[in-house]
Amino acid sequence: MQEYSTTKKYPGKVADESIAIWHKKVPEVEQVQITSTADGKQQPALMYNSDSYRMKPLLVVLHSWSSEYLQVVSIPYALWAKEYDWVFIQPNYRGKFDDPEAVASDVAIQDIVDAVDYAKKTADIDTSRIYIVGSSGGAMTALVAAGKHPEIWAGVVAWVPVFDLVDWYAFSQNYPHRDYNRHIVAACGGEPLPGTPAAEEAKRRSPSTYLSNAKGVPLFLAHGTIDVLVPPNHSMRAFNLLANPEDRFTQEEMDYIDKEQKIPPGLRGATEDSLYFGPDDPPVLFRRESDKVRLVLYEGVHDMAYNPSLLWLSKQQKQAPVKQQAQQ
Repeated sequence: MQEYSTTKKYPGKVADESIAIWHKKVPEVEQVQITSTADGKQQPALMYNSDSYRMKPLLVVLHSWSSEYLQVVSIPYALWAKEYDWVFIQPNYRGKFDDPEAVASDVAIQDIVDAVDYAKKTADIDTSRIYIVGSSGGAMTALVAAGKHPEIWAGVVAWVPVFDLVDWYAFSQNYPHRDYNRHIVAACGGEPLPGTPAAEEAKRRSPSTYLSNAKGVPLFLAHGTIDVLVPPNHSMRAFNLLANPEDRFTQEEMDYIDKEQKIPPGLRGATEDSLYFGPDDPPVLFRRESDKVRLVLYEGVHDMAYNPSLLWLSKQQKQAPVKQQAQQ
């Protein structure tokens, strides 16, 4: 996948949607309809599956906040699936986040589970290799799906995720020209100010409420240090929920990175990641791993890189449960 680097460098705008471009780039991709087990509604998805008869990894790709299931920046993931004989599915999960039924709602998360089940029924899926990846709002939803259904995933990749909607709403008040807060208010039934029912609803849609359940699920977090849309502390706080106590970031360290947009002197961790990041990928400034969670802070903005995501996921596989020996 060397011809593609990040979503920012992919031709066009990140939120662009086009079935014509999909069919040009991946002629075999299909539009499918999946019945929600939550409310019976039909939800569209894009799916690629080859004709080969073998057990294949499943790659679930989640569109970002302001797009739907035809988002074209996901095409490199489908091309990887075609090249390496994976199954690819991109569910709609209630579409753009201007719909209150989206924004990591219960029905949206069930749509993702239903998409996995649909793929398992219609393709030969290796259930030890089911992966999910997303950026921004898609990353937020991937983390909620990981926390609510940790039993499904062999690997989870989240680029520049929103960790807590209440906190992000407060941060985004500094940018009133953006639409995100209006979407949050619509989804949560009001401004999610601390102590309000709307704040409780925002917490119900936030990774901060569920992600601790995913301890033990391999998780890759990545965040740009100059991201002015979602501050890096969101990924760092997600890391802290899953990391061993001695590996967690302090509040002072997170505040420094958010304010200075660089790594504080002497912060313990690696300063490169040559295993997954190549010369065309964003420069890695910091990496830390603890238990099953990996965090990379890179020199860049609100973005997602394809190759690091896919190379890391390709190494992840659930271990078969150890069978207990029968008592003699």
